[in-house]
Amino acid sequence: MRLKKTAHRTTGPLTVCLAIVLTAISGYAQELQRPLLADPYMVVIPVRSAQEIATDLENARVTRQLAIHRNMQAVERLKQIASAIESRESSIDDIKNRKDNSKDVKHTSEETSLKIEEKANKQAIDLLVRLKDLREAEVDVAESEEDHADMTILVLQREADLQQKRSEYNWPSIASTGNLARNTASQVLSELEVDLLELQRNLASATETVASKQKKVVEQRMKLHKAQVKLGL
Repeated sequence: MRLKKTAHRTTGPLTVCLAIVLTAISGYAQELQRPLLADPYMVVIPVRSAQEIATDLENARVTRQLAIHRNMQAVERLKQIASAIESRESSIDDIKNRKDNSKDVKHTSEETSLKIEEKANKQAIDLLVRLKDLREAEVDVAESEEDHADMTILVLQREADLQQKRSEYNWPSIASTGNLARNTASQVLSELEVDLLELQRNLASATETVASKQKKVVEQRMKLHKAQVKLGL
């Protein structure tokens, strides 16, 4: 009887210890199954509030409308320059006809005046051609800015989708679900993150394109300014 009592007293603490160890192991296993999103250090794409994203999206849509308006203005200015060049070329053709007539009647003074007028029109055409190059560059910038605005909207929409799914798949809501549900949530979030990163890379390329075209506009303006200074304008 003494031996049995001793065994009973010895088994009690061991059972408790074993239960504690098993509980700890079980909890550790659950931690391993916890999505990486639960660890703030493992989040690749920063978490932002829905309101912050919505504000950026609204601003992006306004920017897009402004870009569309600038594009229309740039196209209209280009048409005006093309029309002005055509008008000057018609004037030169008229001057040449008048010069031929003045030669026939030997109007030397008028012929000299027509030469001066022809030279002035040619100089004007040269400036207009440079201005046309500038206007074409401005159209390119406006188009690239519109594309950039469209890409920005896509990026923000995808980011909104990601943040919404992050809220739906937060750890407390899926902790009690099975492995399949947790794996599905992790896969959905991962695919959204990859898609968003691809769009962000495209947006970065669009930003570089805008900057490159803006540089070209500045170069065209410098050329036009130099030509104007040369003519004393």
